[in-house]
Amino acid sequence: MSKNELLDLVNEKDEVIGTVWKSEAHKDPTKIHREVAIAVFNEKGEVLLQQRSMKKLTGRGEWKITAAGHVGRGEDPQKAVVREAEEELGLKIVPKYFGKKFVIRGDKEARFFWIYYSIVKNHPSLKLDEDEVMDARWVKLDKLEEFAIKNDYDLLGNSHKIIVELKKKLKL
Repeated sequence: MSKNELLDLVNEKDEVIGTVWKSEAHKDPTKIHREVAIAVFNEKGEVLLQQRSMKKLTGRGEWKITAAGHVGRGEDPQKAVVREAEEELGLKIVPKYFGKKFVIRGDKEARFFWIYYSIVKNHPSLKLDEDEVMDARWVKLDKLEEFAIKNDYDLLGNSHKIIVELKKKLKL
């Protein structure tokens, strides 16, 4: 998705009430827009984390959930998450909806997050988009705390909370 595209403007019930430019959505916490995130796990009990590019406007160099991004105007969230995984990591996935979506409010923006997951075999090959991602690593779920200490990975952040909830649900 480009730096300034039209997004659906939604209310607290995730009903479309208009459109908003991406750049405006990131400056006004009263304008809720949609975003998607996916956690990709493998059969070895690992989750794929990405390190955000230093070219990003926010979260530069931070380790985050596998892939995430904006849902374009009129775009289906499931199609958006497939697009984001392929754009950022060259990863072809079959997403499953986690059954959770929620509003995250910040000082400058409000996002309605749709959460997905996927389980893949082994370690599929990755093709990182350098404008989006600096690095990607498979991390054993029982080693996330150790990984957090060694890297800039926030154990209290949304990515970690989502991974922990998915781990419980999927019994990984």
